[in-house]
Amino acid sequence: MKTKRTELAYQEAAVRNASAIELVIMLYDILARDLHDAIAAMESGNIEGRSAKIKHGFLALQQIEGTLNMEEGGELATNMSRFYSMLRSQMLKAQVEQDGRILRELVELLFTVREAWAELNNRLAASPEVLVAQAGSSANWKA
Repeated sequence: MKTKRTELAYQEAAVRNASAIELVIMLYDILARDLHDAIAAMESGNIEGRSAKIKHGFLALQQIEGTLNMEEGGELATNMSRFYSMLRSQMLKAQVEQDGRILRELVELLFTVREAWAELNNRLAASPEVLVAQAGSSANWKA
């Protein structure tokens, strides 16, 4: 059984060795887990737990939004910004209305978009030259 310290060390190593896309995927996973935990807290009547998880989810969403490059990302960055704005709005609505159904829908949307990021990551891993051709350059690739 892993200790909390060992688990944290594994997570830190994963972050240090991750590509930009893998970091975005990790943030999607954190946000989805936070929303899932908020649903569980909501269903058990744990107001403090629900609030803490949604608050942490907002922080994860903020980090995801920070990956957007609005100057170079074009229409994709604009669409992702709108998506993230909708997520924030719906998370707030779910918090105020204490509606787990809204959060479940958001988790489904997150997994759909996360899968698209994972597919892109897999394609780039299989063919690194695609990154150069599609992104133009990039040690600092941003959507």
